[in-house]
Amino acid sequence: MAERLKLFFWVFFVLLPNPAKSQLDELFLNGFKGVGVASNLRLNGAAQIQENGVLQLTNKTQRLLGHAFYSNPIQFKNSTDGKAFSFSTSFAFAMVPEFAKLGGHGLAFTISPTKEFPGALPSQYLGLVNNTDLGNFTNHIFAVEFDTVQDFQFKDINDNHVGIDINNLVSNKSAPAAYFDDTNSSIQVLNLKSGQVIQAWIEYDSQSNRLDVKLSPSSTKPRSTLLSFHVDLSLILQESMYVGFSSSTGLLSSSHYIMGWSFKMNGEAKSLSLDQLPSLPAESKRKNSTGVIVGVSVSAALVIILVSGLAFYLIRKIKKADVIEAWELDIEVVCGRRPIEHKALPEELMLVDWVWEKWRLGGIFEVVDSRLEGEFDELEAVVLLKLGLMCSNNEPKARPTMRQVVRYLDGELPLPEAVEAPQGGT
Repeated sequence: MAERLKLFFWVFFVLLPNPAKSQLDELFLNGFKGVGVASNLRLNGAAQIQENGVLQLTNKTQRLLGHAFYSNPIQFKNSTDGKAFSFSTSFAFAMVPEFAKLGGHGLAFTISPTKEFPGALPSQYLGLVNNTDLGNFTNHIFAVEFDTVQDFQFKDINDNHVGIDINNLVSNKSAPAAYFDDTNSSIQVLNLKSGQVIQAWIEYDSQSNRLDVKLSPSSTKPRSTLLSFHVDLSLILQESMYVGFSSSTGLLSSSHYIMGWSFKMNGEAKSLSLDQLPSLPAESKRKNSTGVIVGVSVSAALVIILVSGLAFYLIRKIKKADVIEAWELDIEVVCGRRPIEHKALPEELMLVDWVWEKWRLGGIFEVVDSRLEGEFDELEAVVLLKLGLMCSNNEPKARPTMRQVVRYLDGELPLPEAVEAPQGGT
């Protein structure tokens, strides 16, 4: 009877909206199943609550975004002096990628003036902003990202990092994902896209203006901080804000899950006991396949060479995995334009020459198919364009063999730093 009364008190006074008390002081969810839980979360995009109580933000579909926010706004600032309050949160999450070792794209704990994000893009934008409002002070968005794709546009340090983002996806500070093992005072690497359940702690002290982020694969919060940043959030947060999670997928995809969530204003959020959380649904991961095609403008001959090499590479991977997969390679999407464009400017008439000139001048991304509207992986574009220029060289000895092309795509060989002009010059 006592346990039932405690449960009733918790659900009625904390989880359910209370007209006499709209301010949330504390939230503790060991899973997202139960009376009043779903009704107090605003889900949109691909986000949904599984039958066992796991919150799934995205599935393994390309270019998805998913949001899950507490339905009611929370007071984050003192209305008298405008000073931001302290807050703390912990949550358990897991990322299960479509392809082993290849993430897509990540998730972010987010504090935002709205729980709706009209115009926000998936992929590297994590469902928070688009390419026109990046860095706008009027965004009033604070986020801690858990990113599994290295995006050079946002100066990501690697494809497995934690970053503190303010109104932007260019992190104010970031660190490779890791945790401190207090038993032997060592730093242990954490693979965010391993499918392992990881607990995160984010704590902001308004007196010292210090933000700390910690990670661990266990229920115990480490004593040492992974990422620390001094910032006065009074300048960023509005008086009333929403808290929750945002996630997205791109050309590569992952299922992003939240197993439990704890949040507290002006105090320390309770840590979650991982063994008391709902289990991840069983999922299968495909074998690693790094040869993802992006739409880049290269010559028809170059496309044939690259597509042939890529097809051979994928077939080899499929045979190793004993999996039959249908791969569609649309040459028009890869090329973006014809080898000789009669209506183009004189300097753009011959496609290979134009690509080489842009490469030489450092403007290689200007040749990427404009129909992609900036939605492509820059590293993949560089690899394919560099290989394309090498394969288009007039000197047979300067061109890589098909075996070398496959090894380049497989990451077994590093691409040479210098690329000769297609005519055989330098």
